[in-house]
Amino acid sequence: MSHSEPTVLALHGFTLGGAMWGEVADAAGGRWLTPDLPFHGGPPVADWNGAVAWVAGTLAAVPTPRILAGYSLGGRLALAAVAGGEPVDGLVIVAASPGIADPLERDARRTADEVLAARIERNGPAAFIDGWLDLPMFAGLGARSDAWRAADRAMRDRHDARSLAGALRVLGQGAQPPMLDALERIDVPVALVVGAADERYVAMARVMASLMQDATVTIVEGAGHAVVGEQPGAVADAVAHLVGRVVESEHLFD
Repeated sequence: MSHSEPTVLALHGFTLGGAMWGEVADAAGGRWLTPDLPFHGGPPVADWNGAVAWVAGTLAAVPTPRILAGYSLGGRLALAAVAGGEPVDGLVIVAASPGIADPLERDARRTADEVLAARIERNGPAAFIDGWLDLPMFAGLGARSDAWRAADRAMRDRHDARSLAGALRVLGQGAQPPMLDALERIDVPVALVVGAADERYVAMARVMASLMQDATVTIVEGAGHAVVGEQPGAVADAVAHLVGRVVESEHLFD
C-alpha cells in the first residue's frame, strides 16, 4: 500500500471548465487535478469513445490512490471510464445520468442536440449561453454574488461556437451509449451527489446506487442541478468523506 494522500481528478460540466471545481477543492482540501474536457479547452475527439479514452489517458497519469469525480457531462464520462474498467480507488458522481436506455428517446435527444448545435453555429455562443443559463435547472445560481456569476459567465464565454457545437454532437446524451447495465461492475466506493430540487436526477442517483456494489446518495437541500455552484461546501463534504474512506481502507492491512 502507498499510504499517500489521494489525488482527485475532477471533470467539469458542459459549457464550463476545470475552474468550476475551485471552491470545492479549496473546501475539501488535498490534491486536485481539474483539466478542461475535450471541446472545452481540451482536444476535440471524434466520438464518445474517444472522449472516454481521453479520460483514461488523463487518469493514467494520476498517481494512486486516485479518486475520479465528475459533474453532469463530466460525471457521465467518469461513469463510462470506471464502468469500462479504468482503475480508481473511489468515484464521485454529481448530478449525472448513466445514459438514455430507450433507443427512440436517445435518437430524439441526438436530433435535438444537432438542432441546438446548428443554432449555436448560426447565432453564436453568447446567445446560446444566455438561453442555457436561463433554464430552470440553473435558477439557483442567481443567488450567488454578482462577482461569482461574472466569473462563471467568463468561464463559459471562453468557448467558441465550433467547440460548443462539437461538444453537443459528440458528448451529448444522444451520442452516449447507455451504461445502466454496466454499473454493477463498479466495486469501489461511490458517492452520488445531487441537489434536492433536481428531482429527475435524485431518482437516477437512487437507481444507480441500487445497482452499484458500494454507493451512497447525498441529497443536498437548497440546490438544483447546478449543485456544485449552488452548494460547493456540501459537495466538498461528500468528497472529503469519500477521501476519508479511501485513506482508511489503505491502512486496513497495516
